[in-house]
Amino acid sequence: MQLEALADVELTYASIEVIDYGAGGQIYGTMDGSLSGGRLNGSIRLTNLAPRRPDNVNLPTLRGVLETEDGAVVWVEIDGIALLREADDARVFVASFRCRTGDERYAWLNTTFAVIEGVLDRVAVGGAARGRVHACSATVT
Repeated sequence: MQLEALADVELTYASIEVIDYGAGGQIYGTMDGSLSGGRLNGSIRLTNLAPRRPDNVNLPTLRGVLETEDGAVVWVEIDGIALLREADDARVFVASFRCRTGDERYAWLNTTFAVIEGVLDRVAVGGAARGRVHACSATVT
C-alpha cells in the first residue's frame, strides 16, 4: 500500500456529553475545524457518536460536512480506534476517512480510501485534535 498525504487536520470539541452506562459508555459531541493540504482545504463540522469500551478504548465514529475553500460541499465519514496515552492522558487515534460529493472538482474523493492518524489532547469541550489524512493506493500487482 502506498500513502499520499492529503491534508493536515485540526479539530476542537464545541460540545460533548460522555454517558457512562457501566460496561463502557457513549460519547456524543460536535467538533469544528479545518483541513489544509495541497489538494484539500476547507472547514469541517463533525458529530462524534463514539462508543466507549470497558477496556478504556474509544471508537471514534464521526459524520459531517467539509466545505472546501472553493465552495464544494463534501460528506465525511471517519471510523476508528483511540487509545489512551498514559503519559499525558491524550488519545492517539487511527481511523478510516471516506468522502462523498457531487462536485465534479472533487469527484476523485468518491473513490479514494484514506486514513487519518492523530492525537486528541482531552475528551472535553475545548479538547483539540490534530492529525494528518493520507490517501491509500493499492500496490498489489
